[in-house]
Amino acid sequence: MLTTTIRGCRAAALVLAGVLLAGPATAAELAGVHMPERMEVDGESLSLNGLGLREKFFFDIYVGGLYLPETTGRADDVLSLDGPRRVVLHLVYDHVSREKLVEAWNDGFEDNLSEDRRKALAERIEAFNELFGDAEAGDEIAIDYLPGQGTRVVYNGKVTGTVPGRALARAWLAIFVGAHPADEDVKSGMLGG
Repeated sequence: MLTTTIRGCRAAALVLAGVLLAGPATAAELAGVHMPERMEVDGESLSLNGLGLREKFFFDIYVGGLYLPETTGRADDVLSLDGPRRVVLHLVYDHVSREKLVEAWNDGFEDNLSEDRRKALAERIEAFNELFGDAEAGDEIAIDYLPGQGTRVVYNGKVTGTVPGRALARAWLAIFVGAHPADEDVKSGMLGG
């Protein structure tokens, strides 16, 4: 009888140890939004670097996830990387109009780019802004940088377009993890903080 009890305790301890040592789950969660730890983008496997919650005027707007080939806690590494990158924005606010999205992008570009740099990228920024529409709670917007292709926007799994070149990618990534991010908590979260 004592042997059976000891075996049962050992078995329970092994199961508990296995659960505790198994490592992270296959998804991360923030504000009720689940994002996978890994995803494939254009044939490349990317890892979730971190998640951040964008709040404005006490309202939750979106959960943003940053996906990279290799995780890093350094913004400079994210901005200078020439490999594929993806930012996923999962909307949690009821409705965000296209106009508000474009206004937010333009504010971010203004905060993170010199006037000369904005002028040099003006056509690409305009083309980027054209790829967005209204967004509702539950919508997922993915913004990818694909080497050799450019910046691609995907709404709920449907590609809305691609803006060629690498320069725009650094500019929109700076909105999330640059020196003057739209939200410090999102930056910290996306960088794994």
